[in-house]
Amino acid sequence: MAWEVIEPLTQPLEMFLNSVILFFPKIVAAVILLAIGWGIGSLVGRIVKELMLRFKIDQYISKRGSMLRLSDIFPVIFEWVIYLVFIKASVEALGVQALIDFVGMILNFIPGLLGAVILVIVGYVIAGYVQKQIEKSKIIYSAIMGKILFWLVIYIAFALALPLVGIDATLINNLLLVIVGSIGIGLAIAIGLGLKDVIAVIAKKKLKQILK
Repeated sequence: MAWEVIEPLTQPLEMFLNSVILFFPKIVAAVILLAIGWGIGSLVGRIVKELMLRFKIDQYISKRGSMLRLSDIFPVIFEWVIYLVFIKASVEALGVQALIDFVGMILNFIPGLLGAVILVIVGYVIAGYVQKQIEKSKIIYSAIMGKILFWLVIYIAFALALPLVGIDATLINNLLLVIVGSIGIGLAIAIGLGLKDVIAVIAKKKLKQILK
């Protein structure tokens, strides 16, 4: 009689324990995969950083102490790509479909993100090179022109990078057109005002030649 009363209460506990026993190997496999991924990712990150420091990649970006250090960025990228691959493998080992779909969505997002990061970095390198060449030319207002072109190239790089991560860049592109147009009009006015005296002298000479 007592067993008939207790049995309905023990059945849920028994089912829970059986589920834990069946699920435990999957948890162990997932943890092992995470540990392996963490070890490989950390090792690859250190190797990439060491190689970039040894070959002085940062010095090729800027000789003046750039705020952008590729030796800090790329090792982290390599590490997290490896981490996410092993995270996906561990989640698949668990067999939880919601987690599998979520991690898969993140992994599908990574190629676009990497492309955007590389595009911005390349834009930064080009912008620094253009600025340096303009400043070396020693033309009038070279420092100001160098900075303007530097940020203009950076802006263009960001505008091109945004669609790679699924962000509509229409507003950015329209704003860029406004900025370029404003700069062009400003330069035209500045050149016109700066050459007005020269143009007046040339016009007087031509007028004298005609009147003769």
